[in-house]
Amino acid sequence: MPIQLIWGDDFAASEREIESFINTTIDPSWESMNVTRLDGADISQAKAALEQARTPPFGSGGRVVLLKRSPICNNCPIELNQTFEDIADIIPSETYLILNNRSKPDKRLKTTKKLQGLIKTNKAIEKSFILPSIWDGNGQKEFILRTAKNLKIN
Repeated sequence: MPIQLIWGDDFAASEREIESFINTTIDPSWESMNVTRLDGADISQAKAALEQARTPPFGSGGRVVLLKRSPICNNCPIELNQTFEDIADIIPSETYLILNNRSKPDKRLKTTKKLQGLIKTNKAIEKSFILPSIWDGNGQKEFILRTAKNLKIN
């Protein structure tokens, strides 16, 4: 799946997911060439992420382009919208664009609709990491148990 949408306010869990994916996808000897981390708060970096997602990996393994604070599914500027529409279907199979954001995707945006279409056809993945509310005692217990299990802690 070339595009992965990872969102939610549980930063620790989303970071573990992203780092685990990078570690299993990237050949360690080519990591400096095949991992790009950009900040979507800067529109020029978001454009660069979309352009780099069209690049196949160097050497062996895959390529990962990580866009933190991604504007693609929230407050997406028009020029970024068109660029995303253009590249979404032509990302090489060994290149992965990870769109990471704290907020839930805005389903009214064209980019989110395009991404949802890709998810339905198994060309993209969406993962959410949401912390339970303060007043949700059962949710907090489940969260602690799930986190301990993921970290292999008894």
